[in-house]
Amino acid sequence: MRQRVGAFLILLAAWNCGTAFCQQLAFTSRTYIQSPVVITSVEGSKEFGFDSVILRNDGPGAISAVHFQITLRTGDGDEIADERRVAVSLDPRDTKRVVVGLAQIEGLKQQAKSRKQESALVILTIESIEFQDGGEWKQTERDGGITIDPVAAPRELEPKHGK
Repeated sequence: MRQRVGAFLILLAAWNCGTAFCQQLAFTSRTYIQSPVVITSVEGSKEFGFDSVILRNDGPGAISAVHFQITLRTGDGDEIADERRVAVSLDPRDTKRVVVGLAQIEGLKQQAKSRKQESALVILTIESIEFQDGGEWKQTERDGGITIDPVAAPRELEPKHGK
């Protein structure tokens, strides 16, 4: 009986993971500090890592559209995997659930497999926002911000050699 259970578990693992690599995907969202719209919640499905999102307008103006971007982060680096402009009417201080259908799971697994990666982080961000008055907000923090490595000590705290 134990041999049958063990054989079944091995077959199940091989069926789920393929022959070479078992692609494990973790899904998260990131919000830029200056973004007038915040992703407060995400919901996945069997097909999409981000089937729907709940957005909150923290800005002073009414929103007409949001441009989302999906980044696939592996040991080889970051790659834009998907992006989409979604029309949404969102007044200041309002919250709304929006169906986005982003991050197709099978496609992301194939991307990770083609890079010979066993796991990947899938990140949802808001890249730009269109306001109903014709204005626009675009993220600038990723390109102009300061990268902080929490493991490395800041230069001013590093010991000075020779003193």
